[in-house]
Amino acid sequence: MSKELFDTFKLKCGAELKNRVLMAPMTIQAAYFDGSVTSEMVDYYQFRAGGASAIIVESCFVEDHGRGFPGAIGIDTDEKISGLKRLSQAIQSKGSKAILQLYHAGRMANPKFNGGEQPISASPIAALRPDAVPPREMTRVQIKQMIEDFGEATRRAIEAGFDGVEIHGANTYLLQQFFSPHSNRRQDEWGGSREKRTHFPVEILKKVQSVVNDHDVQDFIIGYRFSPEEIEEPGIHFEDTMYLLNTLAEYEPDYFHISVNSYKRTSIVNQEDTEPLIQKYRRSQSAQLAKIPLIGVGSIAQRENAVDALEIGYDLLSIGKAYLVEPDWTSKISRHEKVDQFVDNHDQKVLHIPSPLWKVMDFMILDKEEEHRKYERLKALQNKKVKFKKGTYHVFAKGHNGNLPMKVELSEDKIVSIEVDDSGESEGIANPVFERLPQDIINGQTLNVDVISGATVTSEGIVQGIADAIEQAGENPDILRARPKPVVQWSNEVIEETTDVVVIGTGGAGLSAASTILDGGKEVIMLEKFAAIGGNTIRTGGQVNAVEPDWQGSFPALDGEKETLTQLLNHNESDIDDAYLEDFRTLKSQIQAYLEDVTDKGNHLFDSIELHRIQTYLGGRRKDRNNVEISGNYDLVKTLTDNVLDSVHWLTEKGVHFDRSFVDMPVGALWRRGHKPMKAHGLEYIESLRDYVRQHHGRIFTETTAEKLIKDGNQIIGIEARKANGAKVKIHTRHGVVLATGGFGANTKMLQQYNTYWDNIPDDIKTTNSPAMTGDGIRLGVQAGAELVGMGFSQMMPISDPKTGALFTGLIVTPSNFVFVNKEGHRFVNEFESRDVLSKEALEQKDGMFYIIADENIKALAMNTSEDKINQELADGTLLKADTLEALAEKLNIDPTTFVDTINRYNHFVDEGHDEDFNKNAFDLKIEKAPFYATPRKPAVHHTMGGLRINTQAQVIDVEGQVIEGLYAAGEVAGGIHAGNRLGGNALADIFTFGRIAGQSAATHLITGK
Repeated sequence: MSKELFDTFKLKCGAELKNRVLMAPMTIQAAYFDGSVTSEMVDYYQFRAGGASAIIVESCFVEDHGRGFPGAIGIDTDEKISGLKRLSQAIQSKGSKAILQLYHAGRMANPKFNGGEQPISASPIAALRPDAVPPREMTRVQIKQMIEDFGEATRRAIEAGFDGVEIHGANTYLLQQFFSPHSNRRQDEWGGSREKRTHFPVEILKKVQSVVNDHDVQDFIIGYRFSPEEIEEPGIHFEDTMYLLNTLAEYEPDYFHISVNSYKRTSIVNQEDTEPLIQKYRRSQSAQLAKIPLIGVGSIAQRENAVDALEIGYDLLSIGKAYLVEPDWTSKISRHEKVDQFVDNHDQKVLHIPSPLWKVMDFMILDKEEEHRKYERLKALQNKKVKFKKGTYHVFAKGHNGNLPMKVELSEDKIVSIEVDDSGESEGIANPVFERLPQDIINGQTLNVDVISGATVTSEGIVQGIADAIEQAGENPDILRARPKPVVQWSNEVIEETTDVVVIGTGGAGLSAASTILDGGKEVIMLEKFAAIGGNTIRTGGQVNAVEPDWQGSFPALDGEKETLTQLLNHNESDIDDAYLEDFRTLKSQIQAYLEDVTDKGNHLFDSIELHRIQTYLGGRRKDRNNVEISGNYDLVKTLTDNVLDSVHWLTEKGVHFDRSFVDMPVGALWRRGHKPMKAHGLEYIESLRDYVRQHHGRIFTETTAEKLIKDGNQIIGIEARKANGAKVKIHTRHGVVLATGGFGANTKMLQQYNTYWDNIPDDIKTTNSPAMTGDGIRLGVQAGAELVGMGFSQMMPISDPKTGALFTGLIVTPSNFVFVNKEGHRFVNEFESRDVLSKEALEQKDGMFYIIADENIKALAMNTSEDKINQELADGTLLKADTLEALAEKLNIDPTTFVDTINRYNHFVDEGHDEDFNKNAFDLKIEKAPFYATPRKPAVHHTMGGLRINTQAQVIDVEGQVIEGLYAAGEVAGGIHAGNRLGGNALADIFTFGRIAGQSAATHLITGK
């Protein structure tokens, strides 16, 4: 029997729905602070009522501390009944039934929305989400009371005149938490076996039904919403859900309501399974479950979607986002009209949308008039033919390190050839952008091409260079920009491989792990989601912190460094943790002996492993906004400092050439122990290790994104990935998987979600990171059950380019030559401070902006630059130059007298060897030789300290403190080493050392059964 959209539909309770369409519950966050109904909320629902047979009102908390989001509506007290009655009557007055969704957020209840109250749940297991607070385990008394709370909420819904209630057992809220093996670890009548985990949802349903029966309410609807699967491990799988639903069906609710993002959704647990869940549902349902209507939801925007959803197995439909855009959705589809999927930016009042909801609808909002104009312009350009002045044109593509010469050959109507001279570009290892992008443009005869992932700047530079050539040839390049993008040939191929170890990520950590695995005689496959390898390592300053006294001792000590040692010597031992008290006492003895040595030997640069270890450990201790202190794992810090010099020697063996002519200190490193390679940035590391991997038959798959770890019990046995053309890659491993994907510094939303340190992270914050750093490895680890540590702490680089976040633009010199001047012409900080202190102080300045001031002498010390690059940046305005300090001040719009006084005072401190204003403890050069330079700077996100918990063998630890067999992590994806602040030069020390350890661990540990 076919199902028609506008059939009437009778539920078991006797209620009749006038059609098969309901409006889905969507959180609009428009209630009062106490959860009471507002006029704005009533208006929103009333405006959308009428066409749908029923409106399901969003999550309504049954207990005062059960809110999962701000502006939530409540049904926890009788005082709220009158407001809820206004809401039900408003919906019913338009001809729709009013159903109220009842819930408690459980461990998803954020304390800041619940009066600071710690959340509760089945077990004290924190949710795998940002800022998750470990909940209190509910006692038996609390469980019984919660069941009563749902009963009381049902009574209030009846008294408020609602036509029914929907029990919210989805979206990881409390009922789902009791059923989930991830959140419910109890071993009593409320947890343990699957049957016992079903107990709480069953008792809630029974209680709601008993209240309805006690009040003798006619035709009162009782529904139950569920989420079919969880990504957590252990978590809910679809067969578990079917067990729950078949059990609940015996109590005959009026409907079940699936919670998914698409009515055609397939499994999120097993991505190889492409069968829609609705088909599995119908195949697995009991005879009793088959009698209960199922509401489908997700991606139902047009009439054809709704018809299709009914045809594939749903009985009723709930419509969500489409009702935001079109409040008259049901009527429109009854007339077979198309429904808009976007709203106009002027339509908030027209659509009666509350302001909190409007703010989160930004992805659905656009200027329709402007979009129409764009479409007409585009259509006009697409109809034009090009006519070039035939010839070869010499133009430039802007790259990371300056302008790259290009030759573009044009016929009368075609782009014939494109040649890029990339000899001056060091940031892309055999960067495919120089080969593939020109070929894409030639093949498609279009400038409308996708940039190469990870090479956005260079890609855009090449496109603009070709546009310049077209303009020189007398044609409008917008014609080629308007042409369609080249068609991508998508592949359904499934590629299967078996190897010893898979390494995900091709930065320094990944390449170190892969090289070490190959050293151990094992096979390795590396996966890189971008076209070019190198990750963040290729963007670094290149210095590795490693203690090497024989080398360091040949360089003289600075007065400021002895002052730092004296401060450590006088450090109060009562502040010292037991874990490193012995090391600290050893260090004090070393410092005492060093400072008492009055011979020439005492004038050398002092260093020791203990000094590096304690500076790293103490340097990472920070307090978050709630005054909670975080410290690094001392065993991990010790492992790092004990082994990093071996990493330097190992890198040397692999072909890296370190500059032994000086010993330097990276920004925020606290000590001069930086080993720097001869080539700029981290290029030499990546080149040497890449060559080693290839020479020893390691394989690197670029443009291949890891999607899911393959898990068998508590061991990782492989990885599923996808290539850029859609082909699926499945790799089975004998020894496991190494995650070396970096942090999440290029993922602003993730930074904001986890942030507990900075006052705020702006939406427009720049980053020094590769765009690949989006937290992929953290997501993969969490899916496998890994524990996260220190996620709230991120580090900003204070000396970044205000426009791009890039680090090595302008004149960047060593901290002993830094002079920071704000927009008022004053110094404002000790330039030798740690990065987070420098960033916090910089953000306090006007516009967060300041300038690094240099002179001709300092210019010669600038890192990772060249005369050509300086000239280009002067032309671009990235760098400013003047023959006098007064003239430079005028270019910066700073009062010249103030500016000159500031520089003269700084020069005086250099002469005196003491900074009276900010206690800077090391100086090299004064600012006195013309011409003078200013580099505008602004803090940008640089490093994320948090990540997957690991042990000293780089094994990943799960939420129960157990090793996940066959899973390793190294570099920025791992947390626990740097705590709340990373010292400069320690990132490379970390990635090479723990990359090697991860490789060793993986190569020597055979997965059970393999």
